Amino acid sequence: MASTLLSPMVDYYNDEEELDSVDEDEDRSFRGRDSEEDTEDASETDLAKHDEDDYVEIKEQMYQDKLASLKRQLQQLQEGTLQEYQKRMKKLDQQYKERLRSADLFLQLETEQVERNYIKEKKAAVKEFDDKKVELKENLISSLCKLPIFF
Repeated sequence: MASTLLSPMVDYYNDEEELDSVDEDEDRSFRGRDSEEDTEDASETDLAKHDEDDYVEIKEQMYQDKLASLKRQLQQLQEGTLQEYQKRMKKLDQQYKERLRSADLFLQLETEQVERNYIKEKKAAVKEFDDKKVELKENLISSLCKLPIFF
């Protein structure tokens, strides 16, 4: 019985030796995979770095293009040839002319109204003067009629 118990243990130890050799083989193949993965990771890193460089280059190019565009627009603005500037100036000029026309019409309307009021007040003053003149004549005649006559 003791021998039967020992033999599985021996087999177990023998199996461990086999496992150790299998582990070494796996380590070698795993290390091989590591080096392949390292190469793959390195190439991914290179690609990422290359992509990042491309991104920075594209971003720099976009910045330079935008800067050139803005400088060109500023130059056109200073020369007065920028299309957007001309449109806005034309719109402002139209608004200016419309306001002048409105102000002129308002001035004419106000002038006419003042003239009408002046004419009404002048007629009212003339009528009041004539009424007072008539009233004073009547009062004078009435006063004279009441005076005793001395001859």
